[in-house]
Amino acid sequence: MKYVNTLSAGLVAAAAFAVLPAAAEPAPRCIDVKDIASADSKDGKTMTFRLKNGMTTINTLKTACDSLRFGGFVWNTSPIGEVCANAQTFRTLTTGEICRLGDFSALVKTAAK
Repeated sequence: MKYVNTLSAGLVAAAAFAVLPAAAEPAPRCIDVKDIASADSKDGKTMTFRLKNGMTTINTLKTACDSLRFGGFVWNTSPIGEVCANAQTFRTLTTGEICRLGDFSALVKTAAK
């Protein structure tokens, strides 16, 4: 009987862990450009980065970049090909506005569509 109770408790614990969301990874300092699947902004205040490994991070821009909502942008990447928090700038294609990244959020697994 003791074996059954221990087994039942183990199965309940395993089921509880199965429904918990996956832990987020720490916020990145820099992201290699090769790892970025897409980057876009709907509001000109944050930029969502979807990575090729299925993770997503959101960057809160240093200041609002209004023209980002209306078109694309071009990175001014470092020589080693990274975009880095609080240092990276980019230029919008519609107005030429120069914008700067702020802090990245923690990396989270992108939900399957």
